[in-house]
Amino acid sequence: MKNKSAFTMIEIVFVIVVLGILASLAMGRMDRDLQQEAAETILSHIRLTQQLALRDNKHRSDNDENWQRAYWRIQFKNCNMQGDVQPIYNVGSDLDLSGSDISKEEAALDPISGKYLYATCLETSLADDVSQDIRIGKKFGVSGVTLSGCSTRGGSSANQIAFDYLGRPHRGVTAYTSNADFNKLVRSDCLVNIQLSTDQDNDGTLDSIVINVERETGHAFIVGHETL
Repeated sequence: MKNKSAFTMIEIVFVIVVLGILASLAMGRMDRDLQQEAAETILSHIRLTQQLALRDNKHRSDNDENWQRAYWRIQFKNCNMQGDVQPIYNVGSDLDLSGSDISKEEAALDPISGKYLYATCLETSLADDVSQDIRIGKKFGVSGVTLSGCSTRGGSSANQIAFDYLGRPHRGVTAYTSNADFNKLVRSDCLVNIQLSTDQDNDGTLDSIVINVERETGHAFIVGHETL
């Protein structure tokens, strides 16, 4: 009669140690994934904005001199909520050509969740029909979003990027008027600088992400991850 083999105590301890190492690696990977998820979420909505612009083909159809204000845009805001900076963003089109912020009725729908990509700095919580992804401060630990580069002939410091019917990026379309002559079309790549509140590599510098939106084509990518 054969003896049944069993694990020795040393083998059990070895397995426990290996599982502990794998678990610690997995936890570190989860931290990195949070940063990557923030970058990929924002990138996907920049690309969505351009796709909506290409499909919608905004042009001057009703002789309204402010028609370019309706270009689809993504607009970033660094909200001060109870002393804490909480960045958000909206995606939409200024349908009434008012030159003001996008309203909920003008906002795009997230193609995955079917919810509005819309929020304001006055809201401490979002409605059930609004995507939680746009609260990038609360969801991903983003502490600020700024634009650099992104120069235009007409000049603009607006924290927004819009796309025309050819997919080209514009900055500050809310200021378009009858004599604008496409002067908000960008002349240099737009860099979306995303600052996080984490320091994952413990180098004393907070983590950051940069998304590049190319000036001629509007092609957007995460700097350092150009193939995504």
